[in-house]
Amino acid sequence: MAAMARRRSNLAALLLIALASVGVQKSFVPSAPSARAVVAQQQLQAEVLSAAIAAAAALPSPVLAARGEDDEEGFDVRIIIIAAPALVAVSWALFNVWRVLFRQTVRIGESASGSSKLGLGADD
Repeated sequence: MAAMARRRSNLAALLLIALASVGVQKSFVPSAPSARAVVAQQQLQAEVLSAAIAAAAALPSPVLAARGEDDEEGFDVRIIIIAAPALVAVSWALFNVWRVLFRQTVRIGESASGSSKLGLGADD
């Protein structure tokens, strides 16, 4: 049984050494490419760029001149889509503020002393 435990520890040590050597091999930075390889890479990039520009130039663009300026489009709904959230937020804020202001004004008007605490408990 002791021999079996010893073999396991040797196997673990060998496995650890193998993993460390693989990690060390991948941690080194490769050498710089030669000047010819750099020039070839730059030429290939220039060719790809020129091909992409030519492909983009060959695409048909929409013809805007076909649409006359006299055409009536109607109402633009995008205005409502953009303005609706802001209008909802402003109306909600005004509703909350004016509601409290109205209640407080009514309370002040009902009391003889002018205190806004009429009708509230002692803790309020």
